[in-house]
Amino acid sequence: MNLISKYFKILSKILFVGKAVLRQKSFIKKQLIPQINPYFQSTDETLSEKDYKKITKYYGLIVPAILGELICFLRGQKMSLDERKYSTYQSSVTGLVDDFFDVQNLSLDEVKKIVAFEKAPSNSSEELFDFLHSESLEFYKTRKGYLESLDQVLQVQEDSKKQFQQGLQSREELLDLTIRKGGESFLYYVRLYIENITPQDEKFFYLLGGITQFGNDIFDLYEDIQENVDTLLTTTTSITEVKEIFLNLIKEVFQLSQHVSFNKIDTFLEFYSIGVFNRCIVCLEQYESLQENTPSNLFQPKNNTRKELICDMEKPSNLLRSFTMDIKKEINLSSISSK
Repeated sequence: MNLISKYFKILSKILFVGKAVLRQKSFIKKQLIPQINPYFQSTDETLSEKDYKKITKYYGLIVPAILGELICFLRGQKMSLDERKYSTYQSSVTGLVDDFFDVQNLSLDEVKKIVAFEKAPSNSSEELFDFLHSESLEFYKTRKGYLESLDQVLQVQEDSKKQFQQGLQSREELLDLTIRKGGESFLYYVRLYIENITPQDEKFFYLLGGITQFGNDIFDLYEDIQENVDTLLTTTTSITEVKEIFLNLIKEVFQLSQHVSFNKIDTFLEFYSIGVFNRCIVCLEQYESLQENTPSNLFQPKNNTRKELICDMEKPSNLLRSFTMDIKKEINLSSISSK
């Protein structure tokens, strides 16, 4: 394939994502916002402007528009209106559940009671969750393993509190928690679109979700330092070692992809490389440069500024590096295996 063809191939993927985002934005404006606005008019202050943005501009937008559309592409069927509706509800409650644990300091048992409708809503945040969850429950029941996945997501959310207890977890424990956190959440989202997932598919999606969470931690380094959260990135002194772990996980997910039940898996992973893998490598390379410029040659992010730790993927040089990686196919099974 010549260079021009490769550029057009990348452009077609960007257009696919752009159209998907526009479709979801339209749905949010016409359908979701009129439904959730009344809950944000409450004066109990459990729902904030930050929560509104998380629902309408982050979770409720990105998860259905990017992950949802890619899963529908992978399975070979367009997203139905019901799937768009309930996946938007599903992803919208994610931020609310985070706040149950992190802001309202509810226990796992208390959150489970809210999810099971065993506890009456006591504030606007719980009322909004109750509405979104109750509206979706019958649809969720048609998806095998979905409710079990939700239970696992709640459990790992509780376990992730350990990340706020600095210095208590080893690198292996932090990696395990990262993979579990991302893997369980990913399966929770994927099961809404795929009624029956094979064991091979489940292993693939679980690890891909773990890598996605790893990627979030890579880009959230500055924020996690400010909030005293332990991750592989905040606790390491060697970005080279972190990068090696990340690349080995990508290699493993490519190996697992050879055994899934989907015909479009190669193109799906090309999308994922552009949207996740390449971006993370660009960010890790930025951190590597910071480490190399320290007298001790140790990565010490607490000594770096916000500007140094924020990887701006709209920066022309970063965009060019990301696109170059895709053109050269630096992120695929054969190239990673040779590293």
